[in-house]
Amino acid sequence: MSLDPRAVQIHTDGSCYLEQNRISGCAAFVVYPDHLELPEFQIVDYGCHENTNIRMELMACAKGLEWALENQPWRDVTRIYIVTDLQFLANNRNNIQYWKKNGWRYSSGEPVAHEDLWDVILKHMDKLSKVGLRVDFQFKKGKKDIIGKNVDKAAKSAAQRGGFDSDFGFRPGSYSRSMVPGGGAALRFDAAGQTAIIRPYKKNPRKNREEKVSFNIFDEATESYAGKFYAYTEPNLSVELHRGNGYRVLFNANPRFPQILEKIEDIKLPKPVRKKKIISKS
Repeated sequence: MSLDPRAVQIHTDGSCYLEQNRISGCAAFVVYPDHLELPEFQIVDYGCHENTNIRMELMACAKGLEWALENQPWRDVTRIYIVTDLQFLANNRNNIQYWKKNGWRYSSGEPVAHEDLWDVILKHMDKLSKVGLRVDFQFKKGKKDIIGKNVDKAAKSAAQRGGFDSDFGFRPGSYSRSMVPGGGAALRFDAAGQTAIIRPYKKNPRKNREEKVSFNIFDEATESYAGKFYAYTEPNLSVELHRGNGYRVLFNANPRFPQILEKIEDIKLPKPVRKKKIISKS
């Protein structure tokens, strides 16, 4: 897809350092169309002491649109592009309003995460539309050109600085070590009304909503763990599912919106094997 050459482009990026207690940040640069003869420059520089990468990607978009509202109009400009390397953002420009009408849920019933930022983005888009500026999202792999490298560097710099800004919508949740190595994200559990033994390692609290629980599956026969999965549960049940402990639970039968319906019993899990540190003698 070729971009409108007379549009204002806002290039965004987010960054999160998991190994440094989730210090996070985001940045955005504006690139003007040639006919305005204006130089590109940074318009968003935002850092938090703790957050997540996806919230920083959405925050960069929200802050970029806020800047556009405050700085429009521009001569002969009727379109703004948010250029992002978050494909989920780029692909859902037309779905945000329907999520909101559905109580911030997907058509499956699964809650939409980060609905506070999606709501801000939608409101900014509506306000810009009323002054004759259409907002579109464009996916672009990061660090492929000079502007991509610049916004990536700025987002990392904001994250490394951290702590300067506050994201009042961020709920950190609680974490522990997954028993399945690797940095991949948890996958939606294929719920089919089955029972399984789980070991929760992460919980995300949500105000007045189902909570998201990430877990490993434990196989009693082999005494081994498999997969990183997530499902939802009511807050009162989530309280009973402590991180690092084992539980036999009952799932619903909706793979598009997996839910833990019941804790059947506690299960004693084998203690994790910790590698001994090898001290070299010199």
